Amino acid sequence: MLKESKKYQLQDLIEKIQEVEGMIRLHSSNPSKFMLQQYEAKKEKLLGYLIDELVDAKMRSPYSFRLVSLALLKFYPEVKQAKSKKNLQDKHYTELKALEAVLA
Repeated sequence: MLKESKKYQLQDLIEKIQEVEGMIRLHSSNPSKFMLQQYEAKKEKLLGYLIDELVDAKMRSPYSFRLVSLALLKFYPEVKQAKSKKNLQDKHYTELKALEAVLA
């Protein structure tokens, strides 16, 4: 059973990611991409932490994996479109694309 403190910790983490997304939207129109890149890196770090918590041995379950999937689709909707411009710029795109073929 999920402890109340853990539940609130994860909810707080999701709220932080949403706040960072707001800052990304705010800075996306700025010609200087420095702040945008900083917030995108922060979003990746926070989302990575959320995923780590959800797949931790104490929480690991098919449902926690579903939550990981939902989080990825919510915070990275471009993942649905494999050929988005951002994906093509990803340095690991080719390697990950090969893994996608295995999973498909």
